[in-house]
Amino acid sequence: MNELLAAAAARLGSPEHLVERSAIARAEADGVSPEEVLAAWAGGTAPPSGALAPAAPGPPGDAPAPVAAAAPPPSPEAPEPVSAPAAPAPETAAAAVGSPPAPERVTLAEAHRFEAVITGATAGLTERVAASLPRWLTVLFFAVPLIGLTYLIAFAGGPNCGEGGQLSVDRLTGVVENCDGSVYEAGGAPGGVDVRALVGEGSVLYAAPSSCSSCHGARGEGGSGPLLAGAVLDTFSMCTDHIEWVSLGTDGFLSAGRNTYGDTGAAVGSGGVMPSFSDTLTAEEIATVVFYERVVLGGQDVEEAVFDCGFAEPAE
Repeated sequence: MNELLAAAAARLGSPEHLVERSAIARAEADGVSPEEVLAAWAGGTAPPSGALAPAAPGPPGDAPAPVAAAAPPPSPEAPEPVSAPAAPAPETAAAAVGSPPAPERVTLAEAHRFEAVITGATAGLTERVAASLPRWLTVLFFAVPLIGLTYLIAFAGGPNCGEGGQLSVDRLTGVVENCDGSVYEAGGAPGGVDVRALVGEGSVLYAAPSSCSSCHGARGEGGSGPLLAGAVLDTFSMCTDHIEWVSLGTDGFLSAGRNTYGDTGAAVGSGGVMPSFSDTLTAEEIATVVFYERVVLGGQDVEEAVFDCGFAEPAE
């Protein structure tokens, strides 16, 4: 039997222990000896019962699958017919033509050899053991790169590019530039205003010793002086009023008989003493630091601030 088993296993390309178990199951089902089944498989012929590759028996308690009847002897003129395989039971996997029937029970190590195995015979539960990629995941692999490529083509400058292609002013660095890295000029070109240089100079003036940052904070968060970040435009909607307050300060307003300042009508001196910078800074420098406060700390539109603070004249 060992020689027949080895020959049948080599013929079918399956492990000997699986071929042996299948031969025993087939022999019991057909009422023949395992040696006869192995001899048929080793010689590449049909088993003695006449079924070429019947299905494996179903779960215990179920009726066995019907076995195909033997084909009638061929006539001298007609070629010998080949018997058709029996229909498999609904809960079992059909065996391939020319292969031994699938065994009724397999171990975990043997399960990967079959496309599906019955893990709950009574309930008819089938567990797929063959690896497969879900269709939605396959679609996702193609859709995500396509969406990314479309975004790069449609928004080459990135998501922060504002109207006209310029970047918003960075409130931490004060950088204002076009999406291609060139200098952003407001007020029209040629002859536009170099906003990057204007913001850079304003930030230096703002952070100088005994200047704006010493009272209003390095980022306009407030201190001994009022809050500027996000609030300066509420106090001074017009840049000219803002420039006047920085130029004259508390003493200058009181000397002129003015007791309030800004759009809110705040009392002069109520928020502390505002020094006058007209003696230490030129008119252009005051306008520059006010521009910085309004654009970087207050968030005013760059183009609007350029005209509002007098750095460019709007076209007629």
